[in-house]
Amino acid sequence: MEKACLVLCPVEPDWTLPDHKSLKHLLQSIQLIDGLFNGETDYLAGERFLDLIAFMGCSPDISLEPGDNGRQFCFIRLITGTDSIEYHGGDHTHAPRCPQCGSPVDDWKSKILTWQQHAATEPWSCDSCRYAAQPWAYRWRKSAGFGRCFIEINNIYPREAMPQQQLLDTLHSHYQVNWHYFYQY
Repeated sequence: MEKACLVLCPVEPDWTLPDHKSLKHLLQSIQLIDGLFNGETDYLAGERFLDLIAFMGCSPDISLEPGDNGRQFCFIRLITGTDSIEYHGGDHTHAPRCPQCGSPVDDWKSKILTWQQHAATEPWSCDSCRYAAQPWAYRWRKSAGFGRCFIEINNIYPREAMPQQQLLDTLHSHYQVNWHYFYQY
């Protein structure tokens, strides 16, 4: 089964948390997450999870806790600090478009590999207009993201759920950086 998740991260991909525990404490205080269930990064959904994440449709069938039937359930993974900016995308990532001219980047998968192999520092140059920009400046249409800090809400498919503005505002007011979201699938 493919990994599907709703991912939140700071708009500024190089931004890092002041410490590795502050995000956990914030998300526990607003009850998005509850206790650990698997290792040191995976959390069960908290009491206010359904207030902070909006599910689409009239009757979504989402399990919020593990069961003994092996069914996939929604859990939250915190990635609180990577050494460098990481790309997060999946098999269904849309081809990004140039921020200047809007042309699609046809060879984006090879460009991502090259970018990752060169310590994630090389800007991309658009084949159509030659505009140079970092890959996160390209328009990924909510299908990929870049950063050093991520909140992954696992077993959520594209457009099945989205963060409420209250959650994004809370993250912004606490850290003084804007956050956005995308779907990794």
